[in-house]
Amino acid sequence: MKKYIKTPRRRWARLGARVGMVAGVLVTVVMLWLYGAVERGVFEVDVEGMDELRSEVERDEMMWFDGQVAWIRIFETHIDYPVMQASDNKWYLNHDHLNREATNGSIFLDCRNDSNFLDSISIVYGHRMNGDLMFSDIAKYDNPDYFREHESGELILRSGERLSLKVVEFRKISADDELYRDFKIFGYEDGVIVLSACVKGDHRMRDILILRQ
Repeated sequence: MKKYIKTPRRRWARLGARVGMVAGVLVTVVMLWLYGAVERGVFEVDVEGMDELRSEVERDEMMWFDGQVAWIRIFETHIDYPVMQASDNKWYLNHDHLNREATNGSIFLDCRNDSNFLDSISIVYGHRMNGDLMFSDIAKYDNPDYFREHESGELILRSGERLSLKVVEFRKISADDELYRDFKIFGYEDGVIVLSACVKGDHRMRDILILRQ
């Protein structure tokens, strides 16, 4: 009877197979973690091409996209994005300004609002993301010092008109507030734009900024 002898080649082949298997498992785990991290907003994921678009806005050479109704900027903050609008309030929760699927979604105007911001109260939505993305800066307005230093902005309409904006109040309200049902907000009746974002850790609440034109 022949005795089986492990040759160096066979040993290396088995070792290589085991290393490959472990490496494959590790890569899968890392990719799953990264995907989950992006979904949870653990770290910043920049919106593709946004810096270039902001430069075009500065040069007054803005490119307009299908579904875009405006561009909003709050000076000296990270709120500096195109404003989109769809036939419902779901599409831009997970689609970017190019209408591609995207975790960050887009900044978007309520589908019931006039696209030229002619309503008494216009509501603009955005995700609260980590890494100072989208509407994450709204929560910073809870700090009076930050509020005083970041009160001015502008809204650029598709017509080319630039409307000056002034931040007048920060509030925390319920996700069931009459603002979202009836476009009513205590203390204000006309010429108001409301920026709305979720509150971290409590999806029953919303952080809002109230701006006057």
